Amino acid sequence: MSIKPVRPERRGRRRLGTENPEVQRRLLDAAGQIIATEGWPALRIDDLVRRAGLSVGTFYLYFDNKADLFVQLVVRHTERLRARLREAYAGDGTAAERLDRALDAYLDFVTETGPGFLHFRNAGNIETTVGPLSTWAFRQHADDLRPLLETAMAEGAIREEAPDLLAQAVLALHQHIAAFWLEHPERYSRQRIKQFLSDFVAYGLSSDR
Repeated sequence: MSIKPVRPERRGRRRLGTENPEVQRRLLDAAGQIIATEGWPALRIDDLVRRAGLSVGTFYLYFDNKADLFVQLVVRHTERLRARLREAYAGDGTAAERLDRALDAYLDFVTETGPGFLHFRNAGNIETTVGPLSTWAFRQHADDLRPLLETAMAEGAIREEAPDLLAQAVLALHQHIAAFWLEHPERYSRQRIKQFLSDFVAYGLSSDR
């Protein structure tokens, strides 16, 4: 599925009939590197293509404009995180053990992507062909988490509740605390952040309440 900004900044150049995935990867990788070191506002197309070893003309064969580039970066970021979380969800063990592995995978990803995670979270709510971009990304993660929560309910590990609401609540908490941690890394260790999230979620979802 192709996701595009609803209102592009300006009309893009003619696109290729068949795109080269390697060229697109180089452009996205270069953009990710710039965001990680300098932030999204500092990204300039000229600097991006120079880092990727390509031309400005090539950029516009793959992206309509900077807004289109941003959308594709968020889509890739979302799919990479989904892959890690789904691997954790699908492993052996109880639902609680799989949720714990998923939390580790989430914190690993947050640590690795750092500034990109923060920027995509804070600036991702732009209108696209699938609705607000951050809402779309959040929905993908919630859809992946919901079956595991349903399994946990069936096992009696967590209380009966609407799985959609639980998935949204758990993800929102994780995202907010992870962002706070990235913005204030001197305050808490990763171990403390994980313990807080684990305890808070366990208490909130306890079947004994």
